[in-house]
This record gives sequence, C-alpha cells and structure tokens, in this order.
Amino acid sequence: MIAPKSLQFTSFFDFLTPSQVKAITKISTEATYASDAYIFRENERATGLYLLVSGNVSLFFTVEVEYRPELRKELLFSVINPGEMFGVSALIEPHILTASARATKPSQVIKIDVTGLLALCEQDEQLAYGLMHQVAKTTLGRLSDTRLQLAAAWATRRV
Repeated sequence: MIAPKSLQFTSFFDFLTPSQVKAITKISTEATYASDAYIFRENERATGLYLLVSGNVSLFFTVEVEYRPELRKELLFSVINPGEMFGVSALIEPHILTASARATKPSQVIKIDVTGLLALCEQDEQLAYGLMHQVAKTTLGRLSDTRLQLAAAWATRRV
C-alpha cells in the first residue's frame, strides 16, 4: 500500500474521487530500479499499471530477424518522465505488453496491480470509464510520438 498523496501528482488520475484514490493505493506498491534495469519486457503478460515517481524510463520494442540475429535492434519510441503512466497494455485485452520498459537512470515507480484494478473497475463504472479515457489519451500520444519518429526515419532515408 502506498500513501494516497502519491497518486495526486499526475494528471492521469485527476478524475479520481477520494474513495477511488484510497482503493487504488491499497493495491499499489513502490519499487526502485537501478539504471539500465528492465521494469518489464514486451510480450510478457501485463501485471501492473506503472506511474513514474522519479527518474526516467525508456519504452522500446525489439526488431528481430529470425535467421539473422546480428540484425536485432531496439527501437526507442518514448521516454517516460516523472508523473507519467506506462504499461497501459495492462488495461487492454489481451493484457500482453507491447513494449519493453527500462530505467535510463535510477528510478522509483508505483506499480498498481492490474488484477485488483480490473476488479475495482467491475465494481465502479465511473472508475472504469475514467481509466479507459486516460488510457486512450495516453495511447494516442504514444502513437503520435511513434508516427513522428517514423516520418523522421523516412525523411532521412530519402535524402
């Protein structure tokens, strides 16, 4: 369990009532990650929704060519800053992570247990609606970041 004020410094949770904040803090834990430590890896089952308290986290996916392992490459698509959420795949079926997350410097995160969070959503429609609204906004932002990177990569190859 974390302190309720821990969730108040992010706009992601602006819509929460005091009772919703209290319920979420009961299913949340804090963790610290060293620089270069993985928080999660793509294609794993999502077990939590994460809030970055301090530090920085890189989100990336890996491109691999089955018969050419030397062509393996990590493609960075977003940097998470304090106050931002990540791991939103935890709230979207099939609950499989679509990216990897790695601390780029010592980082402190809050992990909200997804099983508990989904159970709370089953009991509270307003919470479910608010979370899905925030997840949609976050996902659209990440999609926009990815599109900009693709456009930049395309432009440099055309020169």
